[in-house]
Amino acid sequence: MKKTLVALASIASVSAFAQVSITGLVDVGYGRIDYKGNSVSFSSMPNGSATTNFTFLVSEDLGSGMKVDARWELDPDLTSTVGKTSGTAATGTTSNVTSSIGNGYSFLGLSGGFGAIKFGTINYATLSANGDGNLGFGTAVGSGYRVTTADAVRAQNSMRYDTPTINGFSASYLLSDKNALQGSTATLATGQTGNLVNQTVGRDKVSEMALAYIQGPLTARYAAIVTEQWGKTATYGTLGDVFGTNGWVTNTGAQYKLNTISVKYDVDQNISLGFFNQIAKSDPLTGLTAAATGTTTNVFDRKTNGFAGTYQQGATKYMVNYQTVTNGESATKRTVSTAGASAKVIGLGVDYSMSKRSVLYGRYERDTDTASQGFRDTATPGYTSNAANVTYTALALGIRHSF
Repeated sequence: MKKTLVALASIASVSAFAQVSITGLVDVGYGRIDYKGNSVSFSSMPNGSATTNFTFLVSEDLGSGMKVDARWELDPDLTSTVGKTSGTAATGTTSNVTSSIGNGYSFLGLSGGFGAIKFGTINYATLSANGDGNLGFGTAVGSGYRVTTADAVRAQNSMRYDTPTINGFSASYLLSDKNALQGSTATLATGQTGNLVNQTVGRDKVSEMALAYIQGPLTARYAAIVTEQWGKTATYGTLGDVFGTNGWVTNTGAQYKLNTISVKYDVDQNISLGFFNQIAKSDPLTGLTAAATGTTTNVFDRKTNGFAGTYQQGATKYMVNYQTVTNGESATKRTVSTAGASAKVIGLGVDYSMSKRSVLYGRYERDTDTASQGFRDTATPGYTSNAANVTYTALALGIRHSF
């Protein structure tokens, strides 16, 4: 249920005022994960089926079909109240803030007959394609996120334009412009966040062109991201890391290309089917190894195909997701990767609706990694992966409540 507040402008007795709405979702439950042979249980684990968020929405009607819209999203972890590790203010999902305040999809924008333009930390159209393709697993347990799917969620320091929808067709363009590398290329200043990171180690340039067709039971999307590497390092907060470098980057201007296609079709009110295809490639990349003992040259080259289905029976929805990612003829950033090898993801899910806003859920994911793609959660302290094991499993049982 949305709680709508009258803006302070009404107190000042002005004739026109904006409306502020607070909406969001809370997701917490029990979790158990096996990191390639090393297991850990969570008495309470966040975001097993969706991302917890508290979102403030502001809208003012300017007349003649014009509106000003703003969004400010907080993505807190209800299971831990300690501060977050600061990330990079480059491109990607990792925020440069050290708390949950304002670390999600946030923008200020203007919309009307011309379409809509937004400025802020904007979600990629690729994220929408991913969600359609896996039919509701999103980036949570069962999705294959960061295993078969590249880390393309949102871009900081970005702007996005969306065209009007005509006969079901629409298009969008997103840009996060580069900051070229400044300062020393041999050392990385530590303890810096925000613009200091941008100025000292540079920021990648990212652009995305996307098309969508939504008409009746069919939703089809195409999104193409091009990243130019201008940052000194690549971390999991940036597309650059996911696409292919491991350590210092010396060939600034190298391009990474991510092309995504998704199709979602509602067979009837109970059955939906989804398809997902993603191809990721890069220019030859040159940089130091993680141990900084020498140089390596490689490219990123991989293809993902996925199929998903859902079936609604009364208050219960059943979900299945299957994806494979296959290395191309060239080596990826993982030194042990093998050309032609594949990693597979199987995701299973069930939702039981107790009401319109409260859901009991179960999620299961099994990843068989013979392509050395790595796994998204192995950074948890004390639970590093066992190199002799290629299987990752995750189980989540919890409650999801939207408001």
